[in-house]
Amino acid sequence: MSARHAGDSSGAGLDDLFPGGLPSSVPAPVSGRARRLSRFPRLVLWSAVAGAVVAALAIPAVLPPSFAARQAVYAWEDLPSELPLQAELPQRSVLVDDAGKPYAYFYGQNRVPLSLDRVSPHAVDALLATEDDRYYQHGAVDLTGLARAVLRTSSGTRQGGSGITQQYVKNLLLSEARTTDQAVAVTEASLSRKIKELRLAVAAEKVLTKDQILERYLNTVNFGDGAYGIGAAALHYFGVPAKDLTIAQAAMLIGILKSPTNYNPVDNPGPSQVRRDVVLARMLSTGRITKAEHDEAVATKVTLKLTDPKQGCGASAYPFFCQWVLSTITNDKTFGATPEARAELLYRGGLTIRTTLNRTAMAAAQAAADQALARTNRVATGLAVVRPGTGEVVAIATNRRWGRDAAKGQTQLVLPVLAAYQPGSNFKPITLATALERGFDLRTKFDTPDGYKPAAMNYPKGGFHNDNDRNNGRLDAYAATARSVNTWYVQLEEKYGVLPVADMAGRLGITSLPRKGKRAITARDASLTLGTYEVSPVEMASVYATFASGGIACRPIAIMSMTDRHGTKLPVPTAACRRALTPYVAAAVTDVMRGVFGRGGTGAGLDLGKRPAAGKTGTTNDSAATWFSGFTRQYATAVWIGDPRGGQRYPLKNVTAYGQRFGTVYGRSIAGPIWRSVMTSLHAKLRVEAFPAPATTALTGLTPPVPDVRGLDRDAAITALLRAGYRVRLADQTAPPDQDLAVGAVADQDPPGGTAYPYASVVTLTLTSGSDLDVTIPEPWTLTTPR
Repeated sequence: MSARHAGDSSGAGLDDLFPGGLPSSVPAPVSGRARRLSRFPRLVLWSAVAGAVVAALAIPAVLPPSFAARQAVYAWEDLPSELPLQAELPQRSVLVDDAGKPYAYFYGQNRVPLSLDRVSPHAVDALLATEDDRYYQHGAVDLTGLARAVLRTSSGTRQGGSGITQQYVKNLLLSEARTTDQAVAVTEASLSRKIKELRLAVAAEKVLTKDQILERYLNTVNFGDGAYGIGAAALHYFGVPAKDLTIAQAAMLIGILKSPTNYNPVDNPGPSQVRRDVVLARMLSTGRITKAEHDEAVATKVTLKLTDPKQGCGASAYPFFCQWVLSTITNDKTFGATPEARAELLYRGGLTIRTTLNRTAMAAAQAAADQALARTNRVATGLAVVRPGTGEVVAIATNRRWGRDAAKGQTQLVLPVLAAYQPGSNFKPITLATALERGFDLRTKFDTPDGYKPAAMNYPKGGFHNDNDRNNGRLDAYAATARSVNTWYVQLEEKYGVLPVADMAGRLGITSLPRKGKRAITARDASLTLGTYEVSPVEMASVYATFASGGIACRPIAIMSMTDRHGTKLPVPTAACRRALTPYVAAAVTDVMRGVFGRGGTGAGLDLGKRPAAGKTGTTNDSAATWFSGFTRQYATAVWIGDPRGGQRYPLKNVTAYGQRFGTVYGRSIAGPIWRSVMTSLHAKLRVEAFPAPATTALTGLTPPVPDVRGLDRDAAITALLRAGYRVRLADQTAPPDQDLAVGAVADQDPPGGTAYPYASVVTLTLTSGSDLDVTIPEPWTLTTPR
């Protein structure tokens, strides 16, 4: 059996219904109207087809046959012949972890496209025997079958009569339907629709071989129970690849095609088996199987092994991470200009979405959450783990199950990514970083009175209080941070300003602070340093990851890459990693935070043994929420504890955790042990890495050599300096003309390249004569650099 060769689809006409051409006695056609009329004698050869066209056009039977035939020819050539052959069938999209292993599927139609050589020959034989036995002998339409269908229809009896090519056309159009009306138009029981299919079938066989049409048909058709195409059907019903289908299995699947509802073996096993045996009988009668093979297949008991990738996040082993990815795709215009376009991409695009999820990290995070708090506990935890310097969120976890019944400890809120919780003293290191960048000495001491009232700033009734409600004496940054003394940090913020602290938070990765509108942070809002504005665990983990990485801030990401069904890479939001802090500032903050684990520190006993770590507790007013966040060089983890119904209304009082009752919960009570458990598991097989010392980074990090950008064009020079962490300005005057330098290039710079110069200092560029000086230059920490 050989397939037809592909050819030009233009001018597909009635001749194409005959694969071997028309009889030689038929006159050759001529151009124009005479060409159309010359075809009339040939219409006698297929009066059934002409009759069908006439019926479709509702031409009265009383009209002369010659007139009816002519009208049929005109109508035929007026029918559309453009088929969306390049349209791609809907395919399921899959989320995979960082190792490439799937954990969630999304689809409108569950489909696994296959080439014809990956389909069992038994399935092909069963299809041809029952649907189109002469498929490789006739043209686009089996005239015998069509004539029979026309005669049955004219007598009031419905009859299919469609060959495989016509069925392929119908299913392709159905797969392209986006509305109910469009689907009805494709499936309506009318002769006009049949004739349209016939015309499109002719067009299809002009550009596709028989094998190509057969392959596409097998990948298009509905096999019931949510399985589209032979690949998905074989996996769904029998748990085997399509190439391994037995005769009995193949016959059952092909039998479904007559009615995917009535012959679905899951819901209608009896009728399905009867239909299977009909298919086997047709295979025997057409010589495609032997009598022995037929009898053995008929005697084979139907055994289903239903295996289907349940779609959606609710069916995933990691529903909350899945939902975060889904929300990212749904809301980010990177994936499409409209919500409809983004849904189309996800549910029909056949995407492979590689995410940052790491199964080992997820297991460690979930185990730590479950060990601390029962799923039905009124108190919840939300935790996030970030890999420093990458933005990759490798794990998120909560002690809730996926679902809608809160009474059973269920939720569909992704608690670790909600910016809904005040971080308390977790925020203090951001204030410290702000001060250090402006020259603050870590050994500077402040008195720490209880009830402190900063001048020209807002404060609560009675002033700001320390946790122990007393003066803690004169303290430097190390002692004040280890003991988490509030009034020390209020004074530090008072010295360097509220708005610079808010700016620093934004640079380090907190995007949820209100900077505009009625709730916008002002220069008087001293409570900012005490963590009174809502953030998310993912944000806090990202901030601490910036300290861990030596000052490299990255946008937290859940998606690493995305490819379409062809393996072509699609754009995804990047981590946009950039230098946000000098190495010295990052190292100094880290060094101070290491003291939290020391004697007298709020995190004493939560250290990681000999592995260097830094962290910070956090407790909001009235124990509305508590935190512990910390990091090593390899991971940063933030843990929140609170009542999802609202911490102010439901404070952390009389909470049961780890099998014991806590009258009042602090950062070290529940969040701290969860953090330690997660981090201990994550580092079990990792080498110990030390943090750089502030004294070292002060020499090598605070004053790095300035890049030499002379001779570079303006934009390249500015970008190089910004990436190196410097501010840039252009001199008001250009350099004298120089024939060796192009217009728009850098003629000189101050200071010269190679000069030791502090980060964030200004480098002035002088451009060549005639250069454009009108350019807006961003700050170095706002420059985004895709990874």
